[in-house]
Order: sequence, then C-alpha cells, then structure tokens
Amino acid sequence: MNDKKAERVIDTFTGPLERKILCKLANALPEKVLPDHLTVLAFVGTLISAAAYLLSAQSRCWLFLASFGFVLNWFGDSLDGTLARVRHIERERYGYFVDHLADALTTVIICLSFGLSPLMRFDIAMMIAIGYLLMNVYVHVSAYTQGEFRISYMKFGPTEIRLAIILFNTVMFFWDGQVLEYRGNHLTIMDLGGLVFSLAFVVIFIVSFIKTALKLDKLDRAKKRGEGKQE
Repeated sequence: MNDKKAERVIDTFTGPLERKILCKLANALPEKVLPDHLTVLAFVGTLISAAAYLLSAQSRCWLFLASFGFVLNWFGDSLDGTLARVRHIERERYGYFVDHLADALTTVIICLSFGLSPLMRFDIAMMIAIGYLLMNVYVHVSAYTQGEFRISYMKFGPTEIRLAIILFNTVMFFWDGQVLEYRGNHLTIMDLGGLVFSLAFVVIFIVSFIKTALKLDKLDRAKKRGEGKQE
C-alpha cells in the first residue's frame, strides 16, 4: 500500500475566496459539530436536490429547493475536510474513503434525478454520470501513481459545477429551456449543458490518461536504465 500522502491541487475561479470563507466558517462552528456531521449534511443536501428535481414535474418552483440542496451540499462537502484540518483531527484514510465514495454516490443520485425529471433526457444524464465517474477514477489512480490529487481542471472544480447547475436551475424556472428540435426530439438548455459537461469530462479524461501514461512510461524506463547501470 502506498502510504505517501498525495499533494492536493486545487486551482479554481472561486478557490481563493472559497478558502477564506471556509476557514472562517470552520472556526465559527460549535465544538459539538464534527466533520462526520458535515459529511452527512452534504448527503442530505444531495437527497433534497434529487427529490426537488423529481417534484419539478409538478412545478418548476421546486428548482429553487434543488438549488438550496446544492448550497447545503457545498457547505457540508467543502467544510468537513476544512474543519478537520483546522482542529487537527484529520483521519486521512477514513476521511478519504468516506468523502470520495460519498461524492461518487452523490453523482449517481443527482444524475438519476436529472434523467427522471422533465428537465433532461435520461441518456444525457447518464453520459454526465459516466464522464464524471471516469474523471473520478483518473483522479484517484493518479493520486496513487503520481502523488498528485487534482480536483480542478481549467479553473473548474466541484464548486464551479454546483454554481453552473444552480444557474441552469434558475434559467429553467423562468423559461422552458427548449432551444433545439432534432427529429422530433426537444433539447432543453439542461440537455445542452449536460452534453457540454459530459463531453468535457470525457475529453479531459482521454487527454489526461494519454499524457500521464506517457509520462509514467518515460519515468519507469529511466528508472530501469538507472538500475541497469548500477548493476
């Protein structure tokens, strides 16, 4: 097992401001509030958003509750690790295991709720899930093989994705979102946004996979040559 701690790489548009806010929030929380409580709160936010998307078939007003669920999810998911670091109560293996499996489950639940709602086609919602989970696998394998845990690409990270979804929710409330019709199929702005995100995930995955594979191959070959010279 690789016990070396991977270096976190976070370079996002909201990063600098977000880190300041999270530190202040962590210091302001009561002592009784623990990181596990925040992890559970984040998952509750996920369930709220998912339920709201399903209920949006009855009224688009539920989209505001869906956006609130994402805010709640951001609060818990972003703050649990910060709180642990501020209080020096990190449990790295446990935290890594629970946090990231919860993120994967969150992705599946949200994408299913997208696809089962009137807002997005089911196939497009599943494309988002596949693309995001491919990136999730790459990030964790890369952390093991390269010692780099990157959770942002092109200045976009989880917070930017949440903000984009909240923006789409707002647009869909004021407008039915239909922008294209192809062979009798209506595509909403949520469909187009889903296609853009899923394509971005897959492209970044493929490019990162090839670049990392070539880099690791080069490093391993150099290591073999060095070992051969020593012999």
